[in-house]
Amino acid sequence: MTISAISHYRGGTIDVVTPVARKLKAAYLKHGIVYRLSRWETGPNRGDWLVVVQYDEAAHETLQAAIAQDAECQKAFAEIAKFATRISRELVLDLDL
Repeated sequence: MTISAISHYRGGTIDVVTPVARKLKAAYLKHGIVYRLSRWETGPNRGDWLVVVQYDEAAHETLQAAIAQDAECQKAFAEIAKFATRISRELVLDLDL
């Protein structure tokens, strides 16, 4: 099964967020992780960011260890922390219907 990690971030403009998100997406792809970035356009979260990463449930622990050792991922995380704050993060198990 697939796990989706859904995170809500606040901060950063499109011009600031996009280059860092591209770097992180490329780094994640090397590990087989799917990365998607969206921005709220309406409501109380307007301008905030929705990040969804997806990976195989069986690889969860292996991927966590690999990401912790990946210099590109760690650099991207540090850059993101300069302009954005994570509001929430939830893990969900995707159902194959």
